[in-house]
Order: sequence, then structure tokens, then C-alpha cells
Amino acid sequence: MMDGRTALIVEDDPTLQMAMVKRLARMGFEVASASHFEAADSHLTARALHIACIHAHLPSRSGYELCEHIRGPLGLMDLPILIMCQHASPGDMAYAEDVGGNAFLRKPFTMRQFADCVEFLLNARRSSAPPMRQLRPLMPPLPAAYVANRPDQRALFVAA
Repeated sequence: MMDGRTALIVEDDPTLQMAMVKRLARMGFEVASASHFEAADSHLTARALHIACIHAHLPSRSGYELCEHIRGPLGLMDLPILIMCQHASPGDMAYAEDVGGNAFLRKPFTMRQFADCVEFLLNARRSSAPPMRQLRPLMPPLPAAYVANRPDQRALFVAA
């Protein structure tokens, strides 16, 4: 475990947000949380983060817009972003990738699946993603997990 890891959880469901915050805190993260775009933006500009976990459908401005903001005006190109959504249509996943998401996790998910995805993203950040045939053995055993290698060497992960 790395010391000094920081994470941002952007989730409008208070129960799920608290469960995610507690899980990451147990993993050694300092965790900031927000339930909407504006509060998340304040956290993003106030501290250096190691990962952002964003619900796609937030009140007012969406998590997809927040992701675009992170990659665009804030210029945080290396920040791993996990996008979470109840819908996992190919269009949702493609849009998540287009706006700069590194991973997509379909709700509902277990806290173990969430934690495994966070660790996977942080490990992928430390080293470039290996070819597809090597990614599957590196993944934690999750039901119906899918990993795809992306042209820019960021991995897209979906847990069903």
C-alpha cells in the first residue's frame, strides 16, 4: 500500500458514497467526497489526487461533463478516472471512454469489485497496460469482468 494516496468520490447516493469512502479509507486513502459537479470541482482544484471515482448521472451537470472538465480545463490527463453507472450499454461505455474515463463499473457492484477496480487502475497507472492477452490473468476474479486494451494504453474495465 502506498502512503499518502488521495481519492475523490463523486456520488449522489449518500449510502453508496459513505460505503465507498469507508472502503477506500480502509485501503489507506485520504478520501474527499462530493455529491455534485461544483463540489467535486472544488476538491479537484484544492488537492492532488491519485484517483477520481465519478457517478455518471449527477444532479445538475453529469459525471461525464465532470470527466471532460478534468481532462480539458483542469488538464489532469494522468488522473485515473473510474466512471460508475447503472446502465452499461455500449453507448454508455463508449461515451465514458470518449470523455476520458479510464474504467467503467456497472452498478450495482460490491465494495470488493469497487476496490479491485481502483487498485487495477492505480497499478495500470504505474506501468503501461500490457496487451489484451496479458491483461486477463492480472485481473481479480470478478464475475463477468471484461478488460479491453485501448489504443492510448489505458485499460477499460467493466464489471457486470
